[in-house]
Amino acid sequence: MTRTILVTGPTLADSAVAIAAKRDACVVMMKAYGTEEEIAAEAAKERADAIIVRAGGRVGGPVYEKSSCVKIVVKHGVGVETIDVAGASQHMVPVMIAVGANALSVAEQALALMFAVAKSLPHLDRRVRDGHWDKATYVCTELTGRSLGVVGLGNIGRTLISLVQPLRMTAYGYDPQIGTDADIPGIKLVGSLDELLRHSDVLSLHAPLTPQTRHMIGSEQLAAMKRGSIVINTARGALIDTGALVEALKSGQLLGAGLDTFEEEPPPKDSPLWALPNVALSPHVGANTDAAMERVADLAVEQALDFLDGLPVERRAVMNPDVLTADRLR
Repeated sequence: MTRTILVTGPTLADSAVAIAAKRDACVVMMKAYGTEEEIAAEAAKERADAIIVRAGGRVGGPVYEKSSCVKIVVKHGVGVETIDVAGASQHMVPVMIAVGANALSVAEQALALMFAVAKSLPHLDRRVRDGHWDKATYVCTELTGRSLGVVGLGNIGRTLISLVQPLRMTAYGYDPQIGTDADIPGIKLVGSLDELLRHSDVLSLHAPLTPQTRHMIGSEQLAAMKRGSIVINTARGALIDTGALVEALKSGQLLGAGLDTFEEEPPPKDSPLWALPNVALSPHVGANTDAAMERVADLAVEQALDFLDGLPVERRAVMNPDVLTADRLR
């Protein structure tokens, strides 16, 4: 019997669609950023066995209530803030993420933003285009030999640390899920965020967004950093208090910031970030390389179909493992 996978977005990598076809499944796509009710209605209409959460939209209560055929929800990536995991658990629906598939892409984006800020590339690009030639007066910053503080030592954080090794950066890591006893080559583990901030010339965020991590970087934390340091965020925008960040950028407490994610996406037209010359911005595209998009899509489809076929799924990819029996996890 053919299974149906609903994608909450208008595209999915061709390789993933081909995987679905080979495994007797069809992929149905819908518009991006559909409402909770629109996603629920589409899932019910298509009698979707699985949902891949691709481009915005919230998968919550109405989806599980109106679409009893939905047996699994998979995130096309790793952030599950748009998925009601507790609601899924109430309906015994596992929620999975594509662990590790986009780690290299996002880590490269973080590194690119680090260089863009240190070398003032957005500002200098605008200056040259406007007819200025600041060669005699402008001075940038070197990253080589500086210290890098990483919050969150999952696949992305560790990959970033491996990428900066040729720069001879001293890497410090903070992750309360790991503690300080783990032996991770190339990383000096610290026991608190405050300690990490004191060490960091560059701070890069790779933590999930939870009630505990929301605004984990605010005025107090930014004041604790070295003056002239850099903040990079390719994780979730709400990890940083935007107002506090803007003030730190204006005052010179921060040399600059590189942001791929924002508290509100897209940011409002009157965002104070637009006027700041020491910010490098990208529209939440860290995971959007051709190779990463294929890896993530392929893994999401495989995870959904493995579960539907009764095969064990990877424990660390399941956000609510309590809904599964031990024999369904590996």
